[in-house]
Formats: sequence, C-alpha cells, structure tokens
Amino acid sequence: MSEKLTRREIREGVFLLLYQNEVTGGSPEESAEACEEAYEMSVTGEMIKEADQVIEKYGELDEIISKYSEKREVGRIPKINKTILRLALYEIIYRENMIPPKGAVNEAVELAKKYSDKQDSSFINGVLGNYLKHTGKDAE
Repeated sequence: MSEKLTRREIREGVFLLLYQNEVTGGSPEESAEACEEAYEMSVTGEMIKEADQVIEKYGELDEIISKYSEKREVGRIPKINKTILRLALYEIIYRENMIPPKGAVNEAVELAKKYSDKQDSSFINGVLGNYLKHTGKDAE
C-alpha cells in the first residue's frame, strides 16, 4: 500500500484484529484475511504486530479493567467493549510516547461510538477515567 495510514486507522485495524481474536480465538495473522473481507480494509504487518503485543498483555490489562470497572466484572463486559478497553489501556501504558493518555481515552470512546452502544461509550470512558485518576495520568 502506497499511502501512509494515520494512527487512528492503524488503531481501528488493530481493534478489529483484536475483536476477531476475541470472537474466534484465532491469531491476528489468521484473522487478517477475515477482517480485510468483512471490513474492506487492508491489514498491515504493523497492525498484526501491535495486536500480538496487546494480546501478550491481556492478563495484566484484564486485571486493570477489573480493578477500575466499578459496575461490571471483566467476564461480564461485552467482548467488543473489553477489546476497546484493552487496546486503550495498552496505549496508555505502553504507547504513552505516541498518544497522550486522554487522547487514548477519546479514541476509545470514538471506537465505542462507532462499534458499540452510546451507553457503552460512557462505561468505557468511566473505566478509563477511573484508571487515569487513580494513577495520576489524568494530569498529563
């Protein structure tokens, strides 16, 4: 592909690969073709690599979600919302140099508005907001 993707486009591609992984259990590499067909997108090596990196951190990310989700246990959070939360937390914790924490929250809310329900975007904003507040990252 000759045109360079924006960070938002890459993030959305990573999100779709992660969601496909959550639903099917297949690796991002295995999910790439299905995502390309279903979402009419081009999956890049960068997206696959980042999705793999997020998957490696699922245990840690789920612990954080569990700690800062006051209303729902991780196992009861819809897969699409859990995927959005995992990706946002990954960006906040491991990609701070690429996107400010509040920017990661805003991007997560936008993904939720596009792929989930309006009330779910509020839930996602609340969980991530709790995390930022309790870790002191909300000042950044």
